[in-house]
Amino acid sequence: MSHFERGAVMRTPSAEVRAGGKGIDVARVAKALKKETKLLLPVGTTDKNQFTSLLNSEEIPYEVSDYQGNIRVATMYQELNSSVITIVNEEGPTISSSKWSDFLKLVDSEIQPHQIVAVMGSFPRGIGENEVTQLAQIIHQNQGLIFLDTAPHFMEWFIRAGVEIVSPNLDEAEAVLAHGAEDIFKGESTHGADRAMAAAVALCDTGVKVAIVHAGSLGAAIAIKESYEAATRVEFVPTIPVEVASVVGAGDSMAAGFILKSEEQGDVSDFGVIDWVLSLKYGTATASASCELGRSGDVIPERVEELFAAIVNRN
Repeated sequence: MSHFERGAVMRTPSAEVRAGGKGIDVARVAKALKKETKLLLPVGTTDKNQFTSLLNSEEIPYEVSDYQGNIRVATMYQELNSSVITIVNEEGPTISSSKWSDFLKLVDSEIQPHQIVAVMGSFPRGIGENEVTQLAQIIHQNQGLIFLDTAPHFMEWFIRAGVEIVSPNLDEAEAVLAHGAEDIFKGESTHGADRAMAAAVALCDTGVKVAIVHAGSLGAAIAIKESYEAATRVEFVPTIPVEVASVVGAGDSMAAGFILKSEEQGDVSDFGVIDWVLSLKYGTATASASCELGRSGDVIPERVEELFAAIVNRN
């Protein structure tokens, strides 16, 4: 639309309905880069047919477990010739303990050893620390590693459950470290790189092995705790300039690129074998390529490689 205004009656010149969510964006990127992956998610019975038909139309591999109710919806209003996007996220349904158990059984049947499992986005209402711990235990029992990008209070629970890799933005990271103060956001512009590096190191101090903290357009910090004895290594990877159509889903594309490049290097359970900074550089290239296209999770492989080479080779 040309302009979004509160309290007004507006018409949009066009609209698109897509299967949405952070995990779905990761699966989109993996498919675009011709990497094998599978999306696992709980789906409400009311919208299941429409939702799965959307996934089928994109040929995204998936498995679902059912729950009663609607699927959570996000509505995004993008202003033409502008980077301004207004997003309204519904609260979503409540999932019962029996339906959560069904989802856990699905996860248990699909996890392969030495895979990085991306646990992304919002959890349904009704999910507490006990349910989060159950999910983490199943992944770990199947020798999987967890890459986590979710709300601060869920992240705290996962950290206590032994999550290996976390990827919050700067506001979320500082909220986790402040023990749940999710309503105070300073943004990334004020000393963003320094704050991101400090937050990444602090997250590793909680037991996380790899912490990525996004500082928006500045880039992302990565801290790596290779052993209890070794000092935490930290580095900041700046973004690369591109013409931005939309930043929605950029962090999801980064996650996909990071995970795929990490698994490409070898056994991810052997932390010393993986060049995690290189993986973040590839993730940064993937996120930048996604920003150019303006649709969450969409990337052109050749452009990803071009940007990755530019990031690796820059001074």
